[in-house]
Amino acid sequence: MAILIVEPHDGYATWLASTALAGLTDRVVRAANPDEAMAAVASEGRDVLAAVFGPSLSDRDALALAGALQQGTPDVLVLLIRRQESDELFHQAMRVGVKDVLSSASDETAVRTAAARAIEIARTLRGRLGGGAPTDGEGKPPGRVATVFSSKGGCGKTFLSTNLAVALSRGGVEVALVDLDLHFGDVAIMLHLFPSHTIYDAAENPVLDALSLKSFLTRHGSGIWTLVAPTEPTIADSINPATIGNILKMLRTAFDYVVIDTPPAFSEPVLAAFDESDWLVMLATLDVPSIKNLRLTLQTMELLHFPKNRIRVVVNRADSKVGLRLPDVEKLLSSPVDATIPSSRSVPLSVNKGSPIMLEEPKGPVADAIRRVAAQLTDTQPGRTKQKQRRSLFARS
Repeated sequence: MAILIVEPHDGYATWLASTALAGLTDRVVRAANPDEAMAAVASEGRDVLAAVFGPSLSDRDALALAGALQQGTPDVLVLLIRRQESDELFHQAMRVGVKDVLSSASDETAVRTAAARAIEIARTLRGRLGGGAPTDGEGKPPGRVATVFSSKGGCGKTFLSTNLAVALSRGGVEVALVDLDLHFGDVAIMLHLFPSHTIYDAAENPVLDALSLKSFLTRHGSGIWTLVAPTEPTIADSINPATIGNILKMLRTAFDYVVIDTPPAFSEPVLAAFDESDWLVMLATLDVPSIKNLRLTLQTMELLHFPKNRIRVVVNRADSKVGLRLPDVEKLLSSPVDATIPSSRSVPLSVNKGSPIMLEEPKGPVADAIRRVAAQLTDTQPGRTKQKQRRSLFARS
């Protein structure tokens, strides 16, 4: 395996290769400009694990090259070294898939640590993508799947799904976010993404496997991978629900967590997601129609024999003064509320900006609440149960 250095200045490139990055991989490949870098990646193929862009490469060239790698070889993790760092450059770099930005160009320890972390993540991800589906009994266990659902629109499902995925991705954990609102999905807008492929393209691939599926995902600057909804609602109905189930199974083998955003309906793709889910995050707001729908949903999940201990009830905008209190909600549901998310003016601002509040306001009360939801999904591994009985209730006659 190799690491690619892209640095016009020969002296600094030599320092990187012989000192800062020495011994991290079998080989070091050097390129002086973006054209040489793309040629090297094409020549080396999947041997390139990570790319380090040196400080002499201009911001413009670095961002353009990172974007090109993101589109062509998204599993090559990019580390950008600058002599000075700005918030604007950082956000631009994250949007084109750069894994990390370092402003300590001469700090050997910082460069080496960041590069080693990127290489470790790349090796782990490729090993899981290329090694077949792990099982519960041997090798690395399959990832966990969390589906966010509400049978009433406007509760904030996509906001919670996107931010929950970012919250789960801390510490090098690999997370995939799937938009199953096939007609009107908003994950791409919420994350300010411009994907080349959607879930429709993946579903139409006749030889799809865990390795090729990766090429249909779009990487967000936070580090999560997204499989977005079709851009044309008219083609959504042509996607086979069985294919959706297969895609989710493949993602489970490749990622530590899979978060699924859903439409407000018990559609066949949503039922396929339920079948594959370890956790269901049921969302509501403090209004009677939302709570009524949540109660009916919980009753439906009981009919589907979905274990109650794998359902988490979350109330969004829970501090709204609307005459309905949490104790009233729990009484109506005959079930406890597991987590609450407060109201905040920062939420619509982050949505309109296309940037998760976990990145925009990471120390705020909303981000803290979402981290608490994430903690409830990571503290305990729920037991797997057979799914056939649930599916049969919704089988076509």
